[in-house]
Amino acid sequence: MVHNILKGSTSPSKAASKQQLRKVFFDCDVDDNSILTKEEIKKAFGRFGSVFPGFRAWRALKRVDKNRDGCVSLEELDDLIEYAHKLGYNQL
Repeated sequence: MVHNILKGSTSPSKAASKQQLRKVFFDCDVDDNSILTKEEIKKAFGRFGSVFPGFRAWRALKRVDKNRDGCVSLEELDDLIEYAHKLGYNQL
């Protein structure tokens, strides 16, 4: 099983944990506009247990905010989820 994950296959638990991350990000979208602000992302990383959620939100925006509008849109959300997952925020 570990060998398959290292090869890049997606296990059911990996997909489930990404769905959990997606749910937390959507739960933190306080104005329900499907656009995550830095504060909403910070809140999500706080819920994930980040020691420095403000820094983590800033780094996430630097990596996934392709159009540099300071927010994460639905088009950028999968990249944000992948970023959080790669950092190990997958055991909610």
